[in-house]
Amino acid sequence: MIRLEGLSVRVGDFLLQDISFEVPAGGYGLLIGPSGSGKTTLLETVAGHVAPLGGRVHLHGEDMTGVTPERRGVGFVYQNYHLFPHLDVRENIRYGLVRGPLSAPQQMERVRELAELLGIEPLLDRSVHRLSGGETQRVALARALAPRPSILLLDEPFAAVDPATRHNLRRELRAIHTHERVTTLQVTHDFDEALRLGDVVAVMAEGRIAQLGRPDEVFRFPNSAFVARFIGTGTVLLGEVTRQAPFADGDGPFAAWFDSTPLRLEIVAEREGPAHAVLRPEDLMLSREPLQGSARNRFAAVVSRVERVGPVSFVHLDAGRPLTAAVTTASAEELGLQAGVDVVVTVKATAIHLV
Repeated sequence: MIRLEGLSVRVGDFLLQDISFEVPAGGYGLLIGPSGSGKTTLLETVAGHVAPLGGRVHLHGEDMTGVTPERRGVGFVYQNYHLFPHLDVRENIRYGLVRGPLSAPQQMERVRELAELLGIEPLLDRSVHRLSGGETQRVALARALAPRPSILLLDEPFAAVDPATRHNLRRELRAIHTHERVTTLQVTHDFDEALRLGDVVAVMAEGRIAQLGRPDEVFRFPNSAFVARFIGTGTVLLGEVTRQAPFADGDGPFAAWFDSTPLRLEIVAEREGPAHAVLRPEDLMLSREPLQGSARNRFAAVVSRVERVGPVSFVHLDAGRPLTAAVTTASAEELGLQAGVDVVVTVKATAIHLV
């Protein structure tokens, strides 16, 4: 378990402020945010490499705020891996076991177990200079896991590998996390990793947590325009909410207009005034003619370009404001979507999220 309470940290002119969140025992947490938001500094504070100005760091249910790094039971994998160049793969993995309680045969058995789990058994006698990026990442993970830490900290572990290797490593890392039952906290720029790996995600901005929650909650319901834009939830429009009519009970949300020139959209809102509206790509339905149904919003747009990503196509639109819709590639082909084609966009009032 990792629990941070009101943590503040200063490194040079940079300040982390009032950081509080928890990754449950055996859970997988993600720190996500732009460069310079404090993700790595926070990870190093959890590891004990940076001392906080205030607040507490609880690990395994104990207050570890003033405890030295080697006594925290933490495995750390840095972005650039830090493998020992004078040791081969086997000895790199074994390094953290040498001063531990295991006998030499037990150490070698643990190395073999991890090498088999990570698929690097053929590499054990190889020099680290001869490893690919993906192989280097697997060796670094094995070395961090060798002493059976109760907590694993990962600083952008997939930053230096190609997309195909990144995809495979994500899948393997989740399997390793389940197998080793180690509480994990990972830094990333990629919200897709949070959706695939995380139980809890903290979106960071300028030394603070901008939003905290389950990855699917944060994706569906960003709490600010910054979070919506950073995680790529959808198109974010600035506009004005004006009341239209209350619902039958007279309390809570009301039917309203959201004006973002030249678009005027019917929405469900709880207040009037300036706001940002988030239109998710998957909530925009495209057709060549107006669709029948209960959706309250229909408007014309022109296709700017179509971006095909396997079975999904992202259709970039000009509706007086740039929008993006997501449809299956089969649907895009059936509708004949290409630059210059006129379409009708349909979106439900309840699908438009205000922040």
